[in-house]
Amino acid sequence: TIDWKALREDLAALVKEKGCHPILIRLSWHDAGTFCASSKTGGPRACMRFSEGEITHGANAGLAIAQNLLEPIRQKYEGQISNADLWAFAAVVAIKEAGGPDIPFRFGRKDAKDCKEAVPEGRLPDGDKGAQHLRDIFHRMGFTDKDIVSLSGAHTLGSCHADRSGFDGFWTDEPLKFDNSYFIDLFNKKWEPTKVESTGNPQYK
Repeated sequence: TIDWKALREDLAALVKEKGCHPILIRLSWHDAGTFCASSKTGGPRACMRFSEGEITHGANAGLAIAQNLLEPIRQKYEGQISNADLWAFAAVVAIKEAGGPDIPFRFGRKDAKDCKEAVPEGRLPDGDKGAQHLRDIFHRMGFTDKDIVSLSGAHTLGSCHADRSGFDGFWTDEPLKFDNSYFIDLFNKKWEPTKVESTGNPQYK
């Protein structure tokens, strides 16, 4: 059986050394966020580890970086934990290391066997689309509008990258700290419309 304490310590050390909390959380979320409640397809099964399929979807740009960061740990615990469980547990540890809560973890996710199990592109949210798009994406997973707002608070961590999402800049002043700054800033700061120079996408700063 796997030594969960040792795995947690290895992941915590990685996060502290690389400051990679946000991208590990994004990897886990994008693995799980393809789930469809009605068809019971998609969901966390590490399908992005293949060179074809979901890793090529536009929403997953840059997530090979997260997988490469986890590779030494994956090799160390190979045969003891699925890739999908590793990605999910890495996010749990990353949130804790960023100052977030202890999140109960249940293992047992099964990995996709090959890229043929990939879902069609378009199941993840796209930042250049509107509210109805978000509802279509999240309602498909069984979430409510209230859930959408709550989950968007995860953007208190990390930043946008123009070469990945088409948008650019940090979400908050402390992008490696898990707190309520995303919502506080949203309401309290004055936001001015601008455009991303490299992509032309409209955004606020």
